[in-house]
Amino acid sequence: MARQARTVIPGQAMHVMVRGNNREILFFKDADRKIYLDWLREAAQQFACSVHAFALMPNHVHLLLTPQNEDSLAKTMQSLGRRYVQYFNQQHHRSGTIWEGRYRSSLVDPDYFLRCQRYIELNPVRAGFESAPQDSGWTSFANHIGRNSDRWLVDHEHFWKLGNTPFERQMAWATFVKEGSPHWEDRQITEALIRSKPWVSDIYAKKLFKDKPELALIRHRGRPRK
Repeated sequence: MARQARTVIPGQAMHVMVRGNNREILFFKDADRKIYLDWLREAAQQFACSVHAFALMPNHVHLLLTPQNEDSLAKTMQSLGRRYVQYFNQQHHRSGTIWEGRYRSSLVDPDYFLRCQRYIELNPVRAGFESAPQDSGWTSFANHIGRNSDRWLVDHEHFWKLGNTPFERQMAWATFVKEGSPHWEDRQITEALIRSKPWVSDIYAKKLFKDKPELALIRHRGRPRK
């Protein structure tokens, strides 16, 4: 079966997920997570991807990125994936892939960006690993509420619109995440990601894909509404 073409548009945010093969563990210790983030930063800078958010779960990773070129996302993920496989196999005296096939990716409607970032930073809570987002040391939530300052992370323009000062933005983000996300929204994001389809409104889909409407075929029930 032919591979499904990815929808990647330079300058448009992408939600990306990669899983461990057979749902196996990817990170056994904090040093593993740190080196993964270090190499993510290097690959993103080398291949022109802006990294907005992340969540490192035991057996999968969520990222929110904006590629600047058509091949930025692919090159970033390929470089990071190959490098981490070599490290992981050396550390654990094994060989072969550690990934469950290709990474999944979903283009995100700009008006849905903050909802997608919230979905990612709530992942440890939704999975039952933490009781609150601030309890996780391996998501970007701490950066967005001012507890960490990883300068390589790039705030999206919609995050900047949350307030006129860093404090205002941090408070607004903490409140937004604390509200949580409705089940239908989580379901939509997950479905789009698993199928590598855009998570966009009908209006935005018509604007972006007027010549190729099949690229945004998923029709969700319920909101989000603008």
